[in-house]
Amino acid sequence: MDSKLYDVVVVGAGSGGLTAAVGLSKVGKKVLLIEREHLGGECTNSGCIPSKALLHHAKQYYQATKIAGKTYQSDTYRKEAFKYVRQIVDSILIDETPEHFQNLGIEVVLGEARFIGLNEIKVSDNSYKFKKSIIATGSSPRSIDIIGLGEEKVLTNQNLFNLNETPTRTLIVGGGPIGMEMGQALAMLGSNVTIIENGPEFARLEDEAIRPIIYKKFTDLGINIILNAAVKHAVEGIMTVEVKETDSEAVRLEQIPFDKVLVAIGRVPNLPEGLEVARIKSSPFGIVVNKNWQTNNKDVYALGDVSARLKFTHVADDIARQVVTRIISQGLFSIKDKVVPKVTYTEPEIAQMGLSWDEAKEELGEEKIRRIEVSFANNDRARTDDDTEGMLVVVAKRLSGKILGAHIIGPRAGELIGTLTLAMENNISLYRLRSTIFAYPTYSLIIKKAGDYFLAQQFIDLKTDLFYATKKLAPKLIVAGLWIYGLVSLYVYQQSFGLTPSELSLKIFMAITSTPWAPLLYIVAYTIRPITFFPGTALTILSGVFFGLWGILYTIVGASLSAAVAYFVGSYFSQAIAGYKKSLSNWTDYLHKNPFMAILMMRLTFFPFDLVAYGAGLLKIPFTPFLLATMLGTLLGITTFVAIGASISVEEFAKNGITADAINLNFILISLAIFIASHIAAEYIKRKKKLH
Repeated sequence: MDSKLYDVVVVGAGSGGLTAAVGLSKVGKKVLLIEREHLGGECTNSGCIPSKALLHHAKQYYQATKIAGKTYQSDTYRKEAFKYVRQIVDSILIDETPEHFQNLGIEVVLGEARFIGLNEIKVSDNSYKFKKSIIATGSSPRSIDIIGLGEEKVLTNQNLFNLNETPTRTLIVGGGPIGMEMGQALAMLGSNVTIIENGPEFARLEDEAIRPIIYKKFTDLGINIILNAAVKHAVEGIMTVEVKETDSEAVRLEQIPFDKVLVAIGRVPNLPEGLEVARIKSSPFGIVVNKNWQTNNKDVYALGDVSARLKFTHVADDIARQVVTRIISQGLFSIKDKVVPKVTYTEPEIAQMGLSWDEAKEELGEEKIRRIEVSFANNDRARTDDDTEGMLVVVAKRLSGKILGAHIIGPRAGELIGTLTLAMENNISLYRLRSTIFAYPTYSLIIKKAGDYFLAQQFIDLKTDLFYATKKLAPKLIVAGLWIYGLVSLYVYQQSFGLTPSELSLKIFMAITSTPWAPLLYIVAYTIRPITFFPGTALTILSGVFFGLWGILYTIVGASLSAAVAYFVGSYFSQAIAGYKKSLSNWTDYLHKNPFMAILMMRLTFFPFDLVAYGAGLLKIPFTPFLLATMLGTLLGITTFVAIGASISVEEFAKNGITADAINLNFILISLAIFIASHIAAEYIKRKKKLH
């Protein structure tokens, strides 16, 4: 039986897959959605939704007992924690059934998907063809083998929420977001929790001002945190843990009693079968994709946990939306990198986005950035709610107030980070945020306060910052001034003698070629051409006019030196675009990985010569492959324009300008043939590259 043909086959019905399937169906695409286990994916069934429901229930219970003490009613509420979680999940799954999506025009097939061709996929005994496919199969918890630990004792996010009661003693392996969230929730529900972290810092991914706050919160709750630790083996409910001493190489062993062990040490991608048949590359870290989330098979996209380093539901959702736009626009729109907020839903919440302080120092230098810290104790809403343990940290550029990153621990941190993400995404500075009216009293006023702190500190350091900025800019300003002076002088000379640009060019060139040093002077003139803005094409044609086909050799030398000058000029000014390099990251990554081929393609297709050279310097492309590609790639172009120049009679041109009598058509035909050959070569290289 022939396979059905679909516009798009989506593999995986989690956040990314469902967003993509619904979006494509709404614009009239024929969509097939394949899911191996349950619609809604990890997030709804065993991730974001149940974990936040458990946290909510645990926080409610904990706050109530702090106020009123433990009672029969509160204990009943505590025992219903996992029942509550399953009720919440079931309420959300009502809208995530096969029938619901079929009513939206999406065909749903349950089963394991396997690629059997470039554009064909199989589920059980049925095969389906597609024009485009999206892989959104998600990830699974990373496992660990512990000697003596039976499977019935092991918890992951996939079976934790199936419990009927809170374990008396819970050992958590891994101090990341899942370990922190579930550790705190279980501790609030009465479990004796121990968290084992293999590094020297608890919450090591958070800002240095945040770590001690959350550490104290956890230890005050009675959670035992063991750092620099690794599990060794288990015997009858006792886990042996090896702990390295912080100040020495000494190792000690600790015995930790447990009823359940929650393993939270990261995620591994769920790779569909048959990827190699579909020519889709993958690694242990996931499916390999380009900047537009396309696999090696350009008809197949992969998004979400199966291909992303940042394994967040909101990232999968956003990329899915952009992939939908790209598919329906026939590739017209590219995928845009965005600022990604991250939230850990502990009590208090932790949120972050953008650069950390250390990352900003490494990227820009400490002298160019400022760190602003605002305690929640300075926020009136936090005071009214008696919830002042928290901190906002903003990393910003000096003078401009441009936000580079933000880190929050405190009430509503997950909501507050949205405002700062919007500000960073849209280049809204701290100056503008402090001038914005925020309702009083709200937690969001802490953002306005950060703007106040920044402005005050900026006034104090204004002289120092201006002096430093002027010192850094002085050499560039001097060079730019000399540059402008030279150009103005040339323009004044042209105007004083009433010369047209063509007459000026001819006059200068005739002066050069009237000496025995003409070839050398020509090469020097071509070398400094990028800083005079003299058109390279005109200079190349003039070499043919005055030197004939020898101009090819002289121009190759001059053009190579010219490209080097433009490259180093661009490199000199490269720091000026440091703030934009992240937005150009996809392009620069490709140029850095394939510098020779990228530059060669631009040269063969007559991409503006100086723009390529300046750009290569600005983006710090490796110099050697840049220069080699320039020498090879401009050979055909140089020969083309030198041949055009060689076709022109100098005497006739000087007398009457460009006329039919001044041009030798044989040279024009040669240049046309070379021009066509150059484009054919570029297309050939493009096709060869696609095949590989």
